[in-house]
Amino acid sequence: MTTAHSPALIARGLRYDYGAFEALRGIDIDVHAGELFVLLGTNGAGKTTTLDVLEGRRQPGGGSLRTLGMDPWRQRRMVTARVGIVLQESALPQELTPLEFLQLWNRLTDAAATHVPADNNLARVGLAHRRDVRIGRLSGGERRKLELATALATDPELLILDEPTSGLDPETRADTWELLRDLLRRGTSILLTTHYLEEAATLADRLAIVHRGRVAVSGTLDEVLTAHRMTTLADVFHQVSTTSPEEASR
Repeated sequence: MTTAHSPALIARGLRYDYGAFEALRGIDIDVHAGELFVLLGTNGAGKTTTLDVLEGRRQPGGGSLRTLGMDPWRQRRMVTARVGIVLQESALPQELTPLEFLQLWNRLTDAAATHVPADNNLARVGLAHRRDVRIGRLSGGERRKLELATALATDPELLILDEPTSGLDPETRADTWELLRDLLRRGTSILLTTHYLEEAATLADRLAIVHRGRVAVSGTLDEVLTAHRMTTLADVFHQVSTTSPEEASR
């Protein structure tokens, strides 16, 4: 179990390549215990690859990494038992209901021994009223909520979420934000990626901007804005009319 003085995650100089393409070129990240850390960046910046390495889904090509004090590649089973994950995309069994799926998930992951029964988990993410509907009939946003419920099944110490509110309507997104705040109050550490600047500004204790496989800047929102002030220049052009007085009077 992490404490207030032990980081949930430490990554130094992480590297990963897809053949000749360097996806990660020396990523440095710290996630403190009980904080919400946000990764921002454009498509292709390296955010999802970073999460794959942090979760133990890919072996880093260089650097050092500790997730909850463990090596996620060599100790993946132990890490998985304590880390909840929402992938950018995942396949859910279309013929099961959310309740059936979570009950099966609990049995497969030994999560039934935790304090998050399937019914309670569905209520937590706002899916209790859809518990008996086939997953194939759920909306995209409802499936995203079910994926979050799956990540919460083991009552994890650390949540790693890849664009968890993608596809959600504004009201459901706000509900998800409140759920994440509640998890933080209970001491859960959270690392998430997002394309929503409002989401990062609203939730993040600290954030990092990933650019071309490196962390370009990191810190609190105020620190990032102070260190990297932006100036917006606006040029106003007055259009010169070439219309003759005679044409204008027609």
